[in-house]
Amino acid sequence: MEKRLGALPVAAEFLRRLDVARIVDELCPGGASAHLSHGQVIEAMVANRLTSPAPLVRVGDWAR
Repeated sequence: MEKRLGALPVAAEFLRRLDVARIVDELCPGGASAHLSHGQVIEAMVANRLTSPAPLVRVGDWAR
């Protein structure tokens, strides 16, 4: 089985090298009961915009 990921691995590596999640989490710490940190959510949203540039509507639906 073959999966095409497109530019997503490149965007993920770019965000990791910039240390986006850690920086966001330091500036905006989340609660202990959260499934994801704020930084992880921001990384996912940035990767989405970089790999699939479309208007951000219904972000809650997309995140689920």
